[in-house]
Amino acid sequence: MNLWTTPLRAAGAVATAAVLAAGLAVPASAAVRGGFEPVPLPFFWPNNYLYDVAAAGPDSVWIAGTQGELVVPGPIPGTGTTIPGNPVVRRWKEGRWVEYDLQGLRSRGTIRDVDTAGPEDVWITGPKYSADNAATPYLARFTGSRFAQVAAPPGADRADLQATGAGVWVATGTDLHRWTGASWIHVTSFPEMERDVSYARADDDVWALGHVSQVDGTLVARHWDGHSWREVPVQGPPELRGGFAGMVAVSPTEAWAIGYNYSGSGSPSLLMRWDGTAWTSVTPPAGLNILSDIVRADDGTIWVIGHAIDEPAKPGLLRYSGGAWERVPTTAVPNRSNFNAAALAVVPGTGALWTLGTVDIGGPVVLRDG
Repeated sequence: MNLWTTPLRAAGAVATAAVLAAGLAVPASAAVRGGFEPVPLPFFWPNNYLYDVAAAGPDSVWIAGTQGELVVPGPIPGTGTTIPGNPVVRRWKEGRWVEYDLQGLRSRGTIRDVDTAGPEDVWITGPKYSADNAATPYLARFTGSRFAQVAAPPGADRADLQATGAGVWVATGTDLHRWTGASWIHVTSFPEMERDVSYARADDDVWALGHVSQVDGTLVARHWDGHSWREVPVQGPPELRGGFAGMVAVSPTEAWAIGYNYSGSGSPSLLMRWDGTAWTSVTPPAGLNILSDIVRADDGTIWVIGHAIDEPAKPGLLRYSGGAWERVPTTAVPNRSNFNAAALAVVPGTGALWTLGTVDIGGPVVLRDG
């Protein structure tokens, strides 16, 4: 969702297989999480980036990104032309990565989001580039043997995807649409605001979080109840300079949002809760300065991944269970001093965690703890 406008997942570097050459350790038990081990990646062309990970089951974990992007230097340092690379979508199945055909997108495209609505109901989206580098939204759905292209909602300038067991929604720059199984229906038009993220729990329970405008960084939250948008109170941390990176809605009276805060050196990450009355700031466990992804497991546990400033080689992992947030100890990425997590997935049925991100030297890294 909203991955085109959220910078936290858009990190990457040139890939190197050596980073991931280490063998996998024995998977962590369901009761012990955070013992991450690298997952060997397939060959990608240089200048490759991974943006998202999703899990439909133990034998169906998906990663998405791009490979082979080129930059032609311009006459002035820092200028140049970017030639888009080719899309990347891979499935972890039976201990190896499997590639499938993407209808209508063999080259000049990026897959920025992969979501799972069921065991074999997998959706992807991202920008598709024309010969003059103009971007249009690309959407596709897994058929079991390939990805079949799905036409974007009419007039869509972008397609921020949310696919869960509750439904499949796409947010464009101005409107929210839901997939009926054969076409898109219009749910609502978004209110005027600078939207960071949106989240649909149902057609009559939709959130839009962000700022007042591009020049006014005041946090705002608006809720759609099926009839109208209502602005609700937001009690953010003082002197905030940051924004939202993601959210999950548990019920009409409970939701959580995460993000980043650049208001000062060592500023804590942004963590906020909706209690049915207002969004209020919650002090997260110490040590993380950016929270980049939030997911909810089958058992109701909420997981958050981010960047740890106290142990930068380790994924910054938080868990919310039993009414309290806690920092979960994690394993460092081998032979690297800094890991920037971009995305997180929980495997249905096992609770195993998969995450991906970038390191200080080398390309994208995929980790799993079971």
